[in-house]
Amino acid sequence: MTTTAISNHNGIPTLFLDGQPVPPIVAYVGPDYVGSFKEAGIRLYTFSVPGVWWTGPDQYDFKAVDAYLGDYVARIPEGLFMPRIYLGAQGAGWWGEMHPDEMNVLRDIATGEVRDQCVPNPEAVHYLGHEVRLGTLNLHSFHSEVWRRDAAAAVATLVAHCEAQPYADRIWSWHLADGLFQEWFHWSEYAFGALADYSWAAQDGFRRWLRRTYGDDPEQLSAAWGHDLSFEGAAIPEPQVRDRPAHGEFYDPVADRPTVDYHQCMSDATVDSILAVCAAVKRELPRPKVVCAFYGYHFSDMPRAHLNAHYALSRLLASPHVDMIASPHAYSNRGEGGYHSPQAVGDAIRRAGKLHFDEIDCKTVWTPSSVTWKRHISQPKTVDATIEMMKKDAAYQLASGTAQWWMDLTNNGWFDAPEAATAIRKLKAIEERLQTVDRHSFGEIALVVSQRSMMFQAPREGLHNATQLIFRNWHLARVGAPFEQLLLSDLARPDLPAYKLYIMANVFYASDEDREMIERVAKRNGATVLWVYAPGFLDDRSASVENMQALTGIGFGMRDEVAELDVRITDIGHPITADLSMGDVYGTGVDRDRYLQPPKIEYVPETAVSPLFYADDPDARVLGTLTALDRPGLVVKELPGWRSIYSAAPVLSWRLLQSIARYAGVHIFDDAGDMAWGNNAFLAVYAQGDGVRTVRFPEPVTVVDAYDQVELAADAVSLELDMARWETKLLLLE
Repeated sequence: MTTTAISNHNGIPTLFLDGQPVPPIVAYVGPDYVGSFKEAGIRLYTFSVPGVWWTGPDQYDFKAVDAYLGDYVARIPEGLFMPRIYLGAQGAGWWGEMHPDEMNVLRDIATGEVRDQCVPNPEAVHYLGHEVRLGTLNLHSFHSEVWRRDAAAAVATLVAHCEAQPYADRIWSWHLADGLFQEWFHWSEYAFGALADYSWAAQDGFRRWLRRTYGDDPEQLSAAWGHDLSFEGAAIPEPQVRDRPAHGEFYDPVADRPTVDYHQCMSDATVDSILAVCAAVKRELPRPKVVCAFYGYHFSDMPRAHLNAHYALSRLLASPHVDMIASPHAYSNRGEGGYHSPQAVGDAIRRAGKLHFDEIDCKTVWTPSSVTWKRHISQPKTVDATIEMMKKDAAYQLASGTAQWWMDLTNNGWFDAPEAATAIRKLKAIEERLQTVDRHSFGEIALVVSQRSMMFQAPREGLHNATQLIFRNWHLARVGAPFEQLLLSDLARPDLPAYKLYIMANVFYASDEDREMIERVAKRNGATVLWVYAPGFLDDRSASVENMQALTGIGFGMRDEVAELDVRITDIGHPITADLSMGDVYGTGVDRDRYLQPPKIEYVPETAVSPLFYADDPDARVLGTLTALDRPGLVVKELPGWRSIYSAAPVLSWRLLQSIARYAGVHIFDDAGDMAWGNNAFLAVYAQGDGVRTVRFPEPVTVVDAYDQVELAADAVSLELDMARWETKLLLLE
């Protein structure tokens, strides 16, 4: 009888199958294209189960589900299957007619009028390459307790039925999906010019959320919102109000608190919905099996990521009802030549004891040219180039101690070739080897992101892209040293190492508790902290440069002007800037066309923002100026026990980041601008150019080419690798 669980093994949350650890390498593939994965020795499979099985109130028809699952498992005698159940396709039409008050409501920002959310918005094509089609889906409100109750009952009935069938022992997990694109996104993310949700269910859910958040005390609510009111009088802010933040990119913590609260409520409501259906699955399982959900897309490529309701990840991580959290890797700078890192915060998920599943869905040489999905992604043109890209895409999972599924996204045989089978078999063998050793060190750099800060940012893409996606996927990606990606709340974890460099990517809001935690954890042991743009500008009472100074130890000034965030280097006499040239400029407005060259971003967002911040501190050393104001934009300040670096521009070049890392004492494995992933037992290098590069190790190691199983050096502190552009080396460090 098949059982599965996530348990710690050699320091890593690991998938256990019937009590034994197994490599968490899965194939997302339709029944017609399983051959390569079978040949590669893959035992775990997943795919969306087609068809409508929830046909009416307490009415179900599972014939199509049984037929599909029965056929699928019959084709893989040794395989196990994780059905993906998409609830958005269930109950469409009839459920909304029965419960009109429980359906999502979209309103126009300019007029406030209700919009027909099923009418495709042509602007979405610019972002996606295709229209958003909602007409055949159950557009329930995620705030709806009625939907949670009914969906949980429907899922429970489905799982109870399937777990009693002959194929039940072939099911290793259940994956619950809903929302836009099956990924628990809010339905209205791409409804530009409009905002949701204004349903009765949303209003009722918001008031319930306010009561929980403010301890059912109207005085606490009134203090937070800045005026007297009752819970019954609280309402979701009008669309025009939500569209007008008080401070340029930022909502005011008091004047705009209703908007901040409702956006947080949206994320919490989505997590409540996920937990309702996942808990129903857990209750119906006759034996222990793991449950999966998409969530936590902090590094989202969406134009209004703040509204996609993925910013309550900590609550999901604390729940026993979800064991695995999945996300595709980011769509910016991916594919051949590009970076690979997830949209979710994978290291935070691992440190919480859950398993992060990295969805590898890059097109290969075997993907038919008729597939138009994500044409901006660089698709390799040869078998050899595809194999090197696959090795690079697997490197993140191997280095981070997470999981992966190879995705034949359009069911067209993207991996249907013997060469793909060989590559996947070799990559699986590397993970099997790594599971036998202790993986405990994942880098000396912490890239820290704040989900709560996102609630204080206007739902626009520019600042989010600049501080996180463009920053990480183009620049930090090439620093030549591995780094962990963590939530700000993770800094309170007792198992965290003392990082040498903390990069506070978007810590624009910090509560009193956040500030105390940062003081206790980061400002010690000679650590270096890099702050960008507006660190700590907001707390729960105010928005001010005094808040910024209190957090960073650096004095600041501010102007209410709109401009690109660019910094010109003015001092190259410091270790941080010694490898740069006088007059070098970095930032959001520099060489923007590079982001449209393959591998590239799908579109370049507008990144001119307001307000502008600059350093104003006579005790800080000025290394560069903010070009828009000719005021200090890059400074460093030595403080007791730690060092503080501030950059007004969030898009620091990889050379500058590498110098900052060296200044912080971080070990640089590869200084040639290549991409690197690693831990104490493994290192991957993805060459960004032709030639010999020297890889340096912090202590003597035996280096084995993990892919080809060839020893490259013994007792070595450095290794020369002659690599071609976009070649991948996967190295075991013994």
